[in-house]
Amino acid sequence: MGKEKLLLIGANGFISSRINKEYKTKFDIYPLTRKELDITNFKKAEEIIKEIKPDIIVHSAAISSTNACENNIELAYKVNVEASVNIAKIANETGAKVLFFSSEQVFNGNTNEGPYSEEDKALPNTVYGETKLKAEELMVKELNELWILRLSWMFGLPERMTSNNPNLFWKVINALILDKPISVAANEYRGITYVYDLINNLERIFNLPYGIYHFGSTNEKSTYETAVFMLKEMGISDKRIEKIIIKDEEKYKDKIRDLRLSYNKIKSFGININTSQDSIKRAMREFNFKI
Repeated sequence: MGKEKLLLIGANGFISSRINKEYKTKFDIYPLTRKELDITNFKKAEEIIKEIKPDIIVHSAAISSTNACENNIELAYKVNVEASVNIAKIANETGAKVLFFSSEQVFNGNTNEGPYSEEDKALPNTVYGETKLKAEELMVKELNELWILRLSWMFGLPERMTSNNPNLFWKVINALILDKPISVAANEYRGITYVYDLINNLERIFNLPYGIYHFGSTNEKSTYETAVFMLKEMGISDKRIEKIIIKDEEKYKDKIRDLRLSYNKIKSFGININTSQDSIKRAMREFNFKI
């Protein structure tokens, strides 16, 4: 029996480019970029996917920049919602399973405190969060064999043949290297998750019952405290940290931004969830990162 066919949509993105590197010997991988597979064009996408006949489609393509979504609402809806529905419909036609990456930001507008479970009602207040939640709702109607993963804020370092994303870890390192101070929110709480904590669990995720799952790292520290923790782990002195990381107490002053997720559901299936601090330590070990 041959390897399972894995179609990566958004193959040059932060997560999928790393999946391609990590699993190219375990799966028969078809990594397609936006130029190779225009998922907004149903007929062309249908033709390509039917030719490949994938067993699993990993759908990570999206307009994920909050500002880009706010400034291009119609395009954000077309790419994040309509194109995702296209994938679900085509998967249903071809018998493929789909792993769809959603976001913690579906809870951006919630007024109650996290951590939020999969059963909590999501109230997004950004176009990005709204499109992700709408995509979830519509995809479920089109396809039964669907895993939806709501991810916390993923981080990583630049690597050969992969792309990087705007993430706290790399932002802090850049500030240190360039000796250029950055402001970090003290009134924000969210999981900071090493991308390989996700990638190394991919095969376990493919064995989960279909449904919505939260995935990421638990984190009781604020984003500011997490940034300070990163520098302390690098061996940076308190005096230098004070110069590099500026504590922003104005942002989210009126309403704390709490995007923490509950991972009890996915943990019940034996998938390990690290703390953000353990994830940061792991990344530093693997990249031998010490200053």
